[in-house]
Amino acid sequence: MIMKKIAVVIAAAGSGTRMSAKVKKQYMLLDGKPILYHTIKKFDGIEEICNITVVCDFNGMDFLKKEILEKNCFEKSVNVVEGGASRTESVMKGLLSLDTDTDFVLIHDGVRPFINRYVIREAIKQTVAGKSVVVCSKTVDTIKVAEKGRIIKTLDRSVLWNAETPQCFKYGLILEKVKEAMDLDEQFTDEASILEYFGMDVHIVENSHPNIKITMPKDLVYGEYLLKEEE
Repeated sequence: MIMKKIAVVIAAAGSGTRMSAKVKKQYMLLDGKPILYHTIKKFDGIEEICNITVVCDFNGMDFLKKEILEKNCFEKSVNVVEGGASRTESVMKGLLSLDTDTDFVLIHDGVRPFINRYVIREAIKQTVAGKSVVVCSKTVDTIKVAEKGRIIKTLDRSVLWNAETPQCFKYGLILEKVKEAMDLDEQFTDEASILEYFGMDVHIVENSHPNIKITMPKDLVYGEYLLKEEE
């Protein structure tokens, strides 16, 4: 069996304005260690993954190297790349830093430290089988569409999914499309949206496990609880 070269790009260059804290959310502590440490560790424990690249803001590079990479042991090679002005540009920089013989890539939010390893492996399995995939959870809330404070309609919850990460693709494909997206006057909030824009199929890997994106102070409290549950 020919082994595939699978890489991870962790997007951690965000400003974290919703957290309203002096320390950016990806560097805030959970159980005494930065959130980003816990995120890296989840992928570090996956045998199929060859290497991990973390894309962060310029001001965070020194902290990431000294406080996370040098003070902790990781099995995989963990590289650091400076991010860009947008998520798409940051992801592109991360993709461009990978070896050109990379077969597949998983793109993950730096502030989603609770992704289940079984779900990661299932996403890898489906990607290697030829699909572009997004980890998603079923929407449980009733979703309303509104304009100027007035509800226009209620969406059919049975067909709605919450897009999460990782989002997994053939390396050459996503690199090509992200480059093309950089030339567009469009704002993309995730990489699956880029493929959708170009009319390409993206499939769902269902996730029933907690995979919160830590964006608000209350998420830290829930995060501490989830860490204890994982022990």
